[in-house]
This record gives sequence, C-alpha cells and structure tokens, in this order.
Amino acid sequence: MKTKLLFALAASFLSILTFSQKKKNKEMAVYAEKKGNDYYLIRLEEDKPVPNVYVYSNGVIKPYKNYTDLKDIVMDFPGMMSSNNSTKEEMVSVMKKGDKFYEITSQRKDPNNFEKTIITVYEIFQGQKRIVEEYDTIYDLAGSPYKDAIFIN
Repeated sequence: MKTKLLFALAASFLSILTFSQKKKNKEMAVYAEKKGNDYYLIRLEEDKPVPNVYVYSNGVIKPYKNYTDLKDIVMDFPGMMSSNNSTKEEMVSVMKKGDKFYEITSQRKDPNNFEKTIITVYEIFQGQKRIVEEYDTIYDLAGSPYKDAIFIN
C-alpha cells in the first residue's frame, strides 16, 4: 500500500514537472556511451519513436547523426539493447554544472522491475570518479539538482 501511494505521489510530481515546463521538445536520457574522450548520448524525445543521438565533446553537446530507424542506432551502439535488461551499472547521461563534470549511471537490482533502479551520480575530476549521490529510484532523482541530466528540456 505504501509503495502504491509513493508511486502515485512520484507520478503526480513528474506530471507537475512536465506541465510546468515550457519547451515543446522534452527529452529523457536513456543511454550513454563513452568512446575515447567523447560521450554519445541517446535521448528519447516525447512523442517520437526514434531517439535523438548527441555527442558531448570538448564541453559541447551537439547532434551526432539524424537517425530515422531505431535499428540503425542499435547497430552503432549495441550496448543500448542489453542495458535495459541488465543488472550491471550502465551510463545514462553526463552533465556539466559550473566547473564540475558528472556521469550519471543506473543499475537495476531486478531487471524486470523498473522501480528497483539505483541512480548514481559521479563527479569526474582529473580522470578520477567520486560518488556524489545515490538515489534509490529515478523518482528521487527528479527532485535533485542532477535531474537536468536525465529530464532534458
């Protein structure tokens, strides 16, 4: 009963956030991958079946390729398919806030239950990773200072 109530409150909080945003094309980070010094960010746009793909390079996020089919994205980023049902830690997004750089990861404790996902925020400094914060659910992240890494406007 408490779980259902908590879930209902989290859902209503997310819907309030959604309606309070003014931009039309909201995106949600779903996967990220590091290749060399660049990060490739896969973000699903609201009401669009194919995610947008960006590259974060030298402090700048720009569109990578304009994909028209999901299978083309999976061909370029095969780890994306296995990450959804995996229990290992997977990168979801990156964020630069001020002079600090963060990697946001998710790890499902149960691959069949989205609610049992731990979100970890790492600060990256001189090649070293340091855990800054851990959230028990993505709903907890929605109220944090790091929400803009996942819920993008």
